[in-house]
Amino acid sequence: MKSKDDIRKAMLKKRDTLTDEEVEAKSRAIFEKLAETKAYKEAENILIYASFLSEVKTDDIILDALSLGKNVFCPKVINRDLGFMKFVRIYDTAELSEGYFGIREPNINENSEIYKPAPNTLIIIPGVAFDKNGNRIGYKGGFYDRFLADNKASHIIALAYSFQIVDEIIPEIHDIPVNEVICE
Repeated sequence: MKSKDDIRKAMLKKRDTLTDEEVEAKSRAIFEKLAETKAYKEAENILIYASFLSEVKTDDIILDALSLGKNVFCPKVINRDLGFMKFVRIYDTAELSEGYFGIREPNINENSEIYKPAPNTLIIIPGVAFDKNGNRIGYKGGFYDRFLADNKASHIIALAYSFQIVDEIIPEIHDIPVNEVICE
């Protein structure tokens, strides 16, 4: 079996070969499937990453959730060394600017609303590879596993391209699986 690092490298290489048109088309199909899920329809709070490079695009999801009156929160890295992030409420994608590792994130100030665990919350996360049991390989920072450890009651959906699904990922003790993976 391949190591997590080997799988990560292979998936990122494959993902980066997608054309902009392929990313847009696949992302649109994934968004349409997500929008039909019970978890998305019933969520009052949506915690969602701001897409980066060849990841499944999330701007349309963010704008849709906002138009539906949902509370939308995006991650902000608050401690790089320890791998901690908080989710900050946003009202528009224009509030996102380049942050940690070049990833778009909101700013935090004295008026920022920071997410506190609440019912009817959907967490939408990125990843590099997933298996059919919801195990995931991320980018190796542990940010999401640390956050999810404190938010286990939430429904967790990962967005991925179909080629990012592998037969099996052996989870480590700290890994938190997702409830479902939505592909194009």
